[in-house]
Parts: sequence; C-alpha cells; structure tokens
Amino acid sequence: MKLLFENWRGYLNEDENTIYYWRTKGAWKGGLGVPVPKAIPRETKIEEIFEEVRRTKFPDRPSRLNCVFLCENLQGWSGKSFCRDEKKDLYGNPVETYKVSLQGNYKFHKTDAEYWTEARMRYDKNPDEEMVKSWAESYWDPKGSINLGEILVEPPEAAIIVGKYEG
Repeated sequence: MKLLFENWRGYLNEDENTIYYWRTKGAWKGGLGVPVPKAIPRETKIEEIFEEVRRTKFPDRPSRLNCVFLCENLQGWSGKSFCRDEKKDLYGNPVETYKVSLQGNYKFHKTDAEYWTEARMRYDKNPDEEMVKSWAESYWDPKGSINLGEILVEPPEAAIIVGKYEG
C-alpha cells in the first residue's frame, strides 16, 4: 500500500514530463512560465448539476468550477481529442494553442467531453435534471473508449505554460 501512495502518478499514465495542450481564443498575453488561467464555467444550471454529482459521488475528481481544460494531443477526432491543430475554432474565430506542463500537487481527470455536450444539447430540448445527472455520472466515471478526450486539472496553478504551439 505504501508503494501505491508513493507512486500514484504512474498509475494514471501521466507524469510531470508529459506535454499537454491548452487552446484559447485570441492572443495570450500572460507569457511563458505562468499558469493557465482558470476555465470560465459555461451553462450555469448544467454546471451546477455536474458539480453536485461530482461532489456527492466523485469528490476525488477535480471540479469543473476550479480547473483548466487540457488535451493530450491536437489530432481532433482521429486522436480522440477535444483539441485540433487549427488556427480557428468551429465558428471561424482565431485561437492559439500552448504547450503545458503539470507541476506540484494536483487532481487530474481524463474524461469524454461528449458527455457534457450531450447533456447540454438534450437539456436545451428537454430540461430534465435527472437526465443531466445521468450524463454527469458518465462524465465523472467514463467507461470504455473515450471518443473526445479532455483533461481537467485542479488547481489551475498546476498547469504551467511552457511554450507556444506553432503547428
């Protein structure tokens, strides 16, 4: 048991030398060697439900309300990643991509972003909170293959920008 606690990061298949990617709209003015800024929560009601499920069933996972969202690669669908190697988002807005390294003590959770997307789209058509809770449970405990991977890291200060991705 002692070895498990001492080497827990190895069991997550990630280490401090792994490079992750963070995408942002517009130009980043924070420079290198600084933390990725905390993510801004989206849909308030859905975020509340996802947070309630996390707090009650998965308290060891990072909170979407106090994290950064990163990607393992920039290959989009083919790489099962939420991020793509493109200079514009789906709506034609400019984006920049940065290389990120994780440092210090942090919570790390890899999940499938599609669970969030499905909950949001279905809630827009039929505001059923129990349905959203079901998607939230899948988000916090994904089973099987991850189709559109995103990584949550808390606290945001653990994700340090180490370079700009130039493609």
